[in-house]
Amino acid sequence: MTAAESVPLLELRNLGVTYRTAVGDVDAVRAVDLTLHAGDTLGIAGESGSGKSTVAMSVLRLLPKSATVSGEILLDGEDVRTMRWGRLRAVRWSAASVVFQGAMHALNPVRKVGAQIAEPIRLHAPKDGISESAVQARVRELLEQVDLPTARANAYPHELSGGQKQRVMIAMALACRPRLIVADEPTTALDVIVQAQVLELLRRLVAEHDIGLIMISHDLAVLAATCARIAVMYDGQVVELGRGQDVMHRPQHEHSKALAAAFPTVGDPVSRFAPATSNPLPPEPVRDRAEESLAPLLSARDLRVSFRDRSGAPINAVAGVDLDIRRGEIVALVGQSGSGKTTLARTMLGLQPPSSGSLRFAGDPLPKRGSALRAYRREVQLVLQDPTSALNPRHSVYEAVAEGPRIHGLTGSGERQLVARALEAAELRPAERFMSRMPHELSGGQRQRVVIAGALALDPSVLVADEPVASLDASVRGEILALFLRLRRELGLAALVITHDLGLAWNIADRVAVMYRGELVEVGTVEEVLLTPRHDYTRSLLAALPSGTNVPTPG
Repeated sequence: MTAAESVPLLELRNLGVTYRTAVGDVDAVRAVDLTLHAGDTLGIAGESGSGKSTVAMSVLRLLPKSATVSGEILLDGEDVRTMRWGRLRAVRWSAASVVFQGAMHALNPVRKVGAQIAEPIRLHAPKDGISESAVQARVRELLEQVDLPTARANAYPHELSGGQKQRVMIAMALACRPRLIVADEPTTALDVIVQAQVLELLRRLVAEHDIGLIMISHDLAVLAATCARIAVMYDGQVVELGRGQDVMHRPQHEHSKALAAAFPTVGDPVSRFAPATSNPLPPEPVRDRAEESLAPLLSARDLRVSFRDRSGAPINAVAGVDLDIRRGEIVALVGQSGSGKTTLARTMLGLQPPSSGSLRFAGDPLPKRGSALRAYRREVQLVLQDPTSALNPRHSVYEAVAEGPRIHGLTGSGERQLVARALEAAELRPAERFMSRMPHELSGGQRQRVVIAGALALDPSVLVADEPVASLDASVRGEILALFLRLRRELGLAALVITHDLGLAWNIADRVAVMYRGELVEVGTVEEVLLTPRHDYTRSLLAALPSGTNVPTPG
């Protein structure tokens, strides 16, 4: 081995990052030592605030001006901290690049993706320049590398699926042939099949191009499926570092154990109706068979919803769906993006008129207009995916929870008691402590509880939850799922939970409905559908689960 070959691609020595804030200095990262060689893969796991993204962004000095960095950041033996601006500009993209979280927000919505991929190629061209034909040839080459048709160069970001946008981000990161890629939560919000495709793409690129990969995530299973080693961060420090599969399956630190427990293994009886929570639930009571034969609270029969594309051709978003939700039952509606899950949910909420078929609530046809439809919408409440977007940043918690009851004329002299009761039911206790707070003063989990409290304030019978924990940290995820189970037990609430997360379905659902191309291809108990799937599509969903969350192999 030559001296050049022995030099790590990246070496962090005693890295520390301190942020200046209005209330004083905050030590975000403390004494971090990590090493990465070419062709190596390192995952950095942790919750929001653990310091993992700060470590990643420090590699290319992408931190805000309020940050003070100490220690050494050696990229190919050269300290990034002491680089002059011209040298740093040359290193970015060409030596190391970043795949940012949230491709929709990272891409320019008014520029074609081919032009966006071409931009770093032009900016970092040799001094003698580069021809336009060479730029376009490189763009086509990059699109092929990330398994996208070269014709997609002429598409705008909104014309691409979530997985395709993420592939464009990876193509941009590869544009100047860097030796190091930092991927910050590259599969967040992607469905399980697209997630598996993106992870496989990253693995292949590392192997074929001998690049180093640092991948940031709060999901240990995703990291274990991709990275040879995982560093777990907590409170700004690396608390565990080891082989990916060891950290996932045999974690040593308490925080690593909590992260691993937050994403249960499908088929593990220990995690059935037992989300990872600081306040464990008692054993799930045995459901009475007589209850299962009762008339459904909310039902769809041969439900169809059609749209038309730009050419006028029909698109069958929901194609003949039969689905029942009984009182006190949690049904998980699973499937890929574009399968029709959200359209079906909007129709069952009375927000999207069906093209044909029928919907019934408590045995009566769904009202189509007027006060009867308004009364129905009070009974069936929506819990949105992103609590930050769902809450008005200028409204206090009290105003957010009171808004629905005011619209439905349920308030009056007892408004404060009604709001307090809803907050208590959502486990924001004592309620008085939270009423005057603004959304930015709350954690992600607390914001989601406020959204749930707003729904509970109307005393509904059914909650329709659209990816209710997708944007939450691992530990908070378990607390919110436990809340759904408590609401089911204590208030008799039914729930339709829309998700691409089969582990969530195994964790809290009574039944699973699998949706594919507008149809329900499989409906049954969680055990029937997830342990003995009958449809090929269900089997493909289970096969795409990252290592550590898939069904255990018998024997």
